[in-house]
Amino acid sequence: MSFRKARCWTVAVAGALVATTVPLLVTGAAGAAHPRAIPAYTIRLEDQILAELRYLPVSFVAAGTTSTTTTTTTSTTTTTTTTAPPSTGSTSTTTTAPPTTTTTVPTRRRPTGTKDPALLQPGSFVWRFPTLPASFRQNWSVGTDNVIVQGALMRFQDDHGLPTTGSMDGSTWRLLVETVRARGFSSEPYDMVLVSQTLPQRLDLYQNGRVTFTTLVNTGISASPTANGTYPVYLRFTSTTMSGTNPNGTKYHDTGIPWVSYFNGGDALHGFIRPGYGYPQSLGCVEMPFPEAKTLWPHTPIGTLVTVQP
Repeated sequence: MSFRKARCWTVAVAGALVATTVPLLVTGAAGAAHPRAIPAYTIRLEDQILAELRYLPVSFVAAGTTSTTTTTTTSTTTTTTTTAPPSTGSTSTTTTAPPTTTTTVPTRRRPTGTKDPALLQPGSFVWRFPTLPASFRQNWSVGTDNVIVQGALMRFQDDHGLPTTGSMDGSTWRLLVETVRARGFSSEPYDMVLVSQTLPQRLDLYQNGRVTFTTLVNTGISASPTANGTYPVYLRFTSTTMSGTNPNGTKYHDTGIPWVSYFNGGDALHGFIRPGYGYPQSLGCVEMPFPEAKTLWPHTPIGTLVTVQP
């Protein structure tokens, strides 16, 4: 996918998020005691490695492997904002609850020896978090260049100091192979954001398949709507200036817009002051009160997927 022209951001961004098949065969690091070749790249092997490293919301279960279920309980805060008519303002309530997160963890049974985790293996993929919304899960398909793989690759690239293109290149592939051989598993929760445009419009943050944060939001008006679909966060600011043209031809220049995560061209998650929330008011962005935007922002690193649905 290519970035659309920004509607609330004036700096042009170039780049593509489409992974390509790049056959590679290089040797291990110079001077290594037992260098191992880097296997040729395929999307199917990329799926396997990203799943093994826990950057995907699915697990790879090798043939002859069983699965166990690990249950952990954490305390989280869920914030719900209830909108009243603009004349009366809005109210907020906060509750704390300890949701249970269930994670399926493959347990390997190896009769003899240890297989190289960077080599393609027969097996299957299972959802680690089957409670993720269907509108998000429908994007996943094994061995295809889909947005869930792109987002996972961007997260990996960001974590390892590589350009966050979401596309495969030699440096990224080499580091993926080296990381899975070193068992460098991601310790971060799997975050994704769901934006519902059904009134009252709301945003849910999913962490490891559980909703841990909710707030009312504003999406785009009919003349400048927020597109439905799933997109990776690709650029972030704690504060920035947004400039552009309104549908009526007038210009806007808004300074100090806080807690910004761009996910689709000029559309971003961010804070914005409005008399109320929960209905279309923006030019495509997903607006929320400042405190809620600040709470959400740490959980939308580069590569986090944002699903917008009707």
